[in-house]
Amino acid sequence: MPESSTRLCFLGSAALANGFRLAGFEVYPGAGVDTLERLLRELREQRAHAFVILDQALAEADCKELREIRAEGGRILLTQVPPLNRPDDLRSGLDDPIELLMGNRWEAG
Repeated sequence: MPESSTRLCFLGSAALANGFRLAGFEVYPGAGVDTLERLLRELREQRAHAFVILDQALAEADCKELREIRAEGGRILLTQVPPLNRPDDLRSGLDDPIELLMGNRWEAG
């Protein structure tokens, strides 16, 4: 793969995978946290440029490589998509802090 190319990867729901496959993504249907860890570690070790789309469940997973990539930024761009049957349920890591800031939610403490 030429150094200037960007890998396009989708990990998650098999129902979503076919659409991403048709768009030219490498797909990992039904991927779990171990597959996510392996792929992200490989991308980091190869210093690859990548656009990685995760389904909601994987985006919320407790994954060391995912946390590290989010913290460092750079060559690997991460985003997430909601479940196919609940498109309005997309949540991101910024939702909770924004809701607290706006006063839309109280945190026990």
